[in-house]
Amino acid sequence: MEGERIVQRAHVSWVIYLPAILVAILAVAAGGFLLHQDNNPDVRNAVKIFGGLLGIWALWLASRAWIRRGSARFAVTNKRVFIRYGFVRHHSTEILLSQVEGISVTQGLGGRLFDYGTVLIEGTGGDAEPYLWIAAPLAFRRAVQEQIELYTRNSAASASSPASNPSPSSPDRYAELLRLDGLKQKGILTEEEFQREKRRILSD
Repeated sequence: MEGERIVQRAHVSWVIYLPAILVAILAVAAGGFLLHQDNNPDVRNAVKIFGGLLGIWALWLASRAWIRRGSARFAVTNKRVFIRYGFVRHHSTEILLSQVEGISVTQGLGGRLFDYGTVLIEGTGGDAEPYLWIAAPLAFRRAVQEQIELYTRNSAASASSPASNPSPSSPDRYAELLRLDGLKQKGILTEEEFQREKRRILSD
């Protein structure tokens, strides 16, 4: 958008690879167990199949995590909050700062240790969907709150600026001229002072 700039970005945390890592460790453990079963071909075959399946499962989990982490986009600008998922099929959410009603972060023990958590953005036009595994979620929430505060402050300043206030209407100027004429008739204002104030009111 015109005049828009990105203030803060966020991404999915690396911990999304943990399930794949754990399954890969099991596959390696199965391979290690296989090395110690030289005299039992049945056990060797069973462990070989089991280890192979675990390896395939680990690769599938890692690929899925890589796609999700690489396709996720989280950004806070000076105008809106932008979230997008997906390479082929995009799922995007855009909420203007004026429409954000609240943003919450949920972190468990692991989230506090590795700095990740679940972010939920509530607002008009939002989908109220929790976004999981977000890295540095507190910094992301702080950036959103700061931009909302700046947006609110700038909007209030614009609304109270002299340029935004309407100029006096014709009836108001007419009433002021009548008041000045009354002062002149009473001798409080001279003709010169009356003409000067008249020009000032008409020019305003």
